[in-house]
Amino acid sequence: MRYISADHIFSGKEFLPTNSVLVLNHHGMISDIIPQEATEFSNIERFEGIISPGFINSHCHLELSHLKNIIKQHTGIIDFGLGVMKHRDDVSIEIQQEAMRQADQEMQRQGIVAVGDISNSSSSIQVKQNSTLHYHTFVELIALNPERANLVFGSGKELLAEFHKAKLSASLVAHAPYSVSLELIKKITDNCHDSDQPTSIHNQESNEENNFFKFKSGDYLRLYDTINVPINYFKATGKSSLQTIISSLHTEVNTLLVHNTFSNKEDIEKAEQLHSKLFWCLCPNANLYIENTLPNINLLYSQNCHLTIGTDSLASNKGLSIIEEINSIIKLQPHIPLEILLSAATHQGAKFLKLENSFGMIEKAKIPGINHISGNAGNYKVVKLY
Repeated sequence: MRYISADHIFSGKEFLPTNSVLVLNHHGMISDIIPQEATEFSNIERFEGIISPGFINSHCHLELSHLKNIIKQHTGIIDFGLGVMKHRDDVSIEIQQEAMRQADQEMQRQGIVAVGDISNSSSSIQVKQNSTLHYHTFVELIALNPERANLVFGSGKELLAEFHKAKLSASLVAHAPYSVSLELIKKITDNCHDSDQPTSIHNQESNEENNFFKFKSGDYLRLYDTINVPINYFKATGKSSLQTIISSLHTEVNTLLVHNTFSNKEDIEKAEQLHSKLFWCLCPNANLYIENTLPNINLLYSQNCHLTIGTDSLASNKGLSIIEEINSIIKLQPHIPLEILLSAATHQGAKFLKLENSFGMIEKAKIPGINHISGNAGNYKVVKLY
């Protein structure tokens, strides 16, 4: 047995009483949580800083790992997306898979234990099968034209079946409001309801997304013109993108809204009123990389939104580290309590992915991963203990 204590032990929801001691077996399973007085003083390993459960990376794009340092920063989402399309297949599948393996290893070193990963192909299957991380793959579908909904949905189910055949957890997701029809969103989330699996959608990553829905104007017209895809069938709704799509999302499905950079109070309130199982994912370093701005995290916190944290991809980030995402939030929006950020990185992420029975909480009989967080606010470092 190993006895571990620290200045602070975070359970996943709250800090445990001072002088709590974790009793772990050699597999990292928590055999007990006891007061210091209940064990011999000499047996306890003491750490300065914080002990927490392993981190949950609720939003990642492992497939894009080979695009690190390829796409310029601060281009805005349209030119970033065009850059991904232009360079995605520049290198061989072997080089792509090696980049994925290295990204997977980086996440392990950074104390991540589970990942919600966006996939558009089966290229990540081998890496995921050989990883110690738990992956839930989100098979991402794209088709704004409602006439293509059935075709794309069918192709998505075929790819989903490949992940299931490889014995990997997976479900369907929509890419974004501006790239998926309401008909396809409904098919996707109904499928997730039937299979009791979570889903996600990129949300309001750019103000241009809201302009596209309100007025059918702005830079998304340039996007579709550049890729030569006519959108004459698309009609402005006069509402923001989130307010347009929210009624098409199945209300009984755990649904992750990713980025939320330009979500305002009205968007948040209406979405929360209509959907009882929303989670709002923060990817601050990707937001800074692409749009050079952050969502109003204080607003999301004040509205009691369920927050999670993701890293996005190495195409839009310098690393895959949850603690660095937390550091960025602390530096730029310092009024969010540390407990909320740590819960977003652990329990809330596990709850969204339906993994709370295994990860996200320091509780007896669980093997959640154990991280040691050291340093000062905004400059935290993490070391994986288990």
